[in-house]
Amino acid sequence: MSSDSSTVYGTNVAPISFPGIVSGIDYNEIIDKLTQLSLAPTTQLNAQIATLNNANTELIKISNLLSSVQNALGALSNPNLFSTYQAVSGDPSDLSATGIPGVVATPGLYTIDSVKAATNTSILSSASAGHAITDLITTGQYAGDASDTVPLAYSYARVTPENGQNGEGSVTVDGVSISYNVDTQSLDQILNNITSQVDSKADAGFLATLVNGVVEFSSSDAQISLGSNSDQGNLLQVFQLSNAQLINSGSSGFIEGTSNVGGINPDADFNASGNAGFVTPVTAGYFTINGVKIDVSEGENLNDILSAINSSSAGVTAVFNSVSGQIELTNQNSGPQSIVLGASGDTSNFLTAAGLTAASGAKTTVGAQSAITVQNPDGTSTTYYNNSNTVTNAVPGISLTISGNTTTPFTLDVTQNTTLLVSTLQNFVSIYNAAVTEINNATAPPIVLATSSALSVAQSIPGGVLWNDPSAQSIIPELESIVGGFLGNNSTYNSLAQAGLLLNSSFATVQATSIDAQDGETSPVQNENVSGTDGHLAPLNVSAFLAAYASNPNAVQDLIVGANSLTTQLGEYLTTITGAPTLLNAGPVGNIPAVSLIQNDENGNNDTITSLQQQIAQITDEANQQANILRSGFVDSETAIAGLQAEQQELAATFGFSTTSSSSSSSS
Repeated sequence: MSSDSSTVYGTNVAPISFPGIVSGIDYNEIIDKLTQLSLAPTTQLNAQIATLNNANTELIKISNLLSSVQNALGALSNPNLFSTYQAVSGDPSDLSATGIPGVVATPGLYTIDSVKAATNTSILSSASAGHAITDLITTGQYAGDASDTVPLAYSYARVTPENGQNGEGSVTVDGVSISYNVDTQSLDQILNNITSQVDSKADAGFLATLVNGVVEFSSSDAQISLGSNSDQGNLLQVFQLSNAQLINSGSSGFIEGTSNVGGINPDADFNASGNAGFVTPVTAGYFTINGVKIDVSEGENLNDILSAINSSSAGVTAVFNSVSGQIELTNQNSGPQSIVLGASGDTSNFLTAAGLTAASGAKTTVGAQSAITVQNPDGTSTTYYNNSNTVTNAVPGISLTISGNTTTPFTLDVTQNTTLLVSTLQNFVSIYNAAVTEINNATAPPIVLATSSALSVAQSIPGGVLWNDPSAQSIIPELESIVGGFLGNNSTYNSLAQAGLLLNSSFATVQATSIDAQDGETSPVQNENVSGTDGHLAPLNVSAFLAAYASNPNAVQDLIVGANSLTTQLGEYLTTITGAPTLLNAGPVGNIPAVSLIQNDENGNNDTITSLQQQIAQITDEANQQANILRSGFVDSETAIAGLQAEQQELAATFGFSTTSSSSSSSS
């Protein structure tokens, strides 16, 4: 007979043993059975330890949820919730408005007589900074020739002329495709070719001319059409015709370039042939805008310099106007703020060459202040000026943004904005209820299910892991007392219920039912709605809350954030539960205990766990000692039996007895 147990109890077990080999008795199995009986109490003790560990886990979860409630109270204590205002403009295209966080406004309907947006100081370069298309070439193989008479690629064209992929370009006018080559043909030649080919093939009254540096196409016999998908090169861009207005009327047509064909070429390097179109060649070095140095090298072009200005801290925006061919610097700040160009020690002549200095013909337009005129309650008006388009001193507590100009009066409706306050309250209710649900579930009592009276048998559904914990069970009644009790210091509004925040008046609970032994389909439990509260807050009655807040905002605010308020009283209590301070806007509330309620519960559970573990260790030691004693006795018995058997064999050998027959006779 061998033991089925895989555990051999005791400490005196030989590494290799053959229990009962002499007596035929498997004494290990006997020892195992007896030891298991001795260890039986440890099963219940281990179950108690598991329950206590589960209780500690639940306590930690509840502590975390109540900490979230403390954080929600901190959010409710933010004074900005009660001083947030909104404004609706009657002319949103010219004026928009928002409340200034934390600043008290006076609700009402304001009349705005007029608004004027601020402008920015700007400097527009001289148009004469770039060569006209008819100027004489100053350097290179064509020096002394008029720019419009040399190959277009070597002229003072503002846009770099390009041929098509086949080495030539083509442009379509009135359905006629005219080929050209910017490397060999001048502006005048190309215009003449266009005139002659269109005149001979499609429109006898067509004429392509250059008038004061501007290209003009006109027709007295037919409407004009420009371009096709088959065109190659960029001639219409060079002529400044790609964005020009085409005027066709009846049987005639006319179009002129948006500006002079010549001028500064923003894509050409400063050291390229023709000096990128600058009348005065740009030199390398640096120049200064508002005290910020901008470097210039000969291998750069105008676009590079404008990009460097815009990425610097000079505080201006620099653009090249492709229509007028001029550079414009605009102050990034509105109002009459200056743009200071140049400084002693500048080594590049860029500002002068680009025509951006007063001496070189630049035009400065000083920015203007914004202005808003508001009617006063007595019927008079006051105008408020500002360098920026954001005005905060015209209507108290409201930030106004001017985006247009108007002299037509309109209204500005200022009201209190309760959206954030309501959403913060609703968030508090949600977080608070989550903690209450967890505590209720954890402290729920067990349900006893009475079965058939004939059988007289009772069953039960276990309660929550903390159902017999008096400390945990004390939390919900205390929460109910605070949120459902008197708060604030105002006689009109002295409870949250008066402001639309109430404890629930009924709740669902599980009830046991009687089960008939002959009706196995009857449910042992059922959900029932019970009058009263289980500690949850009902959803915020928003309309009731807003009505109370509109009626007496100071009293309602005092309910939430005053000295005797929800945030203070509940915060102080939760500090004793979690052991962590409740951090309100005015500072922490509550005295942090040496040991919080939840920590005290955990400590008690841990002490009990330690005691139970000690009991288990003691029972285990005693069981092992018992096993050792039993095993020693069995081993001694085995040894004695073995000795007797040896003596029997010696006697049999001496007297010639058979041990088998002697045994049989003895048995008989």
